[in-house]
Amino acid sequence: MERYISIKEVLDNLLDNPLLQNLTLERVVNYTVDFIRKVGMPKLYIEKTAKLEIKDYRALLPCDFYKVIQVRACKNGYNQTFRSSTDNFHFSEDKNYSYDLTYKLQGQVIYTSIKEGTIELSYQAIPVDSDGYPMVADNSSFREALELYITKKRYKVLFDTGKIKGDVYNTTCQDYAWAVGQAQTSLIMPTIDELESITNSWNTLIPRVTEHEKGFYNAGSREYLKVNT
Repeated sequence: MERYISIKEVLDNLLDNPLLQNLTLERVVNYTVDFIRKVGMPKLYIEKTAKLEIKDYRALLPCDFYKVIQVRACKNGYNQTFRSSTDNFHFSEDKNYSYDLTYKLQGQVIYTSIKEGTIELSYQAIPVDSDGYPMVADNSSFREALELYITKKRYKVLFDTGKIKGDVYNTTCQDYAWAVGQAQTSLIMPTIDELESITNSWNTLIPRVTEHEKGFYNAGSREYLKVNT
């Protein structure tokens, strides 16, 4: 069974380094997405189900949603499966009448051929911790390469501003090159669509927390970080 760790744990490990005390959760998220884009990642998704209330032919998808597995209607103990719509006018106000149960996705919304009711969504999800923060696979070589990548990126800033010597930065670059070479045998490169889904999901999941030193006191905020793409 795949194990996962919170992105907060990655930040905590990095903050053990005195030179990285200004590192924030937002930066760690941005660097992690950038790292996945360049290098790949271990298997990330888990399977979940959720019941959604359809109103006016639509419902919001779960915030950890990645990909549909199946959709079915839930009514009086009778379940009937939806199919993906091929109707080019599915989003039109003047809908084509059909007895078929169909759905289409657009952004964070699922549109269905029924005006109202309850559906059950089986889907692949981004794993999250108990506080709602996204998690990454607890793969030791992936974690080491990721943490060295983030360290390297921050050391480049420190080197450019004259706060560390060149040999410190160069050594970190060499350590990263070795670690990423070791990690790549267990990593899978995401497609452009997969990376977009990861970015969108993390955008939705991560509460607005700008400083780890604040003790995550904004964790309950309804505002969210924007992950740079």
